[in-house]
Amino acid sequence: MTAMIDVVFLLLVFFLWTSSFDTPEFDFAGELSLPPVGNAATTATSTPGLFDEVVIRIVHLGDGSDEIRFNATVVSSIDALATKLISVARLGAQPAVIVDPDVEVTMATSIAVYDAARSAGFDRVLFAVKP
Repeated sequence: MTAMIDVVFLLLVFFLWTSSFDTPEFDFAGELSLPPVGNAATTATSTPGLFDEVVIRIVHLGDGSDEIRFNATVVSSIDALATKLISVARLGAQPAVIVDPDVEVTMATSIAVYDAARSAGFDRVLFAVKP
């Protein structure tokens, strides 16, 4: 009986040490979700302003500049992006913000977009990872 109690305590210690009490790692989204498939009537009836996720795409243009797209809408600057993000945050929902930079985009631009999203009040700001 004593040996069985020892084994149970060893298993208990093993499972406590190997378990994780943190939230699952979701920081690296593998791919972006595709827009819902349907006709124009179903997409037009969706409520504007409510987002499941906000995708910020940073596209490197051929002339050396970068273009920021907020859910496929071109934004003129990071300040304008911050204004749009604040208006989305005021709606009360906390969607995931996914920053998807091109390979040629500098880290400074990517971090500036990340900081704009965090300063707007979003908790889940993720970077898209391409395989």
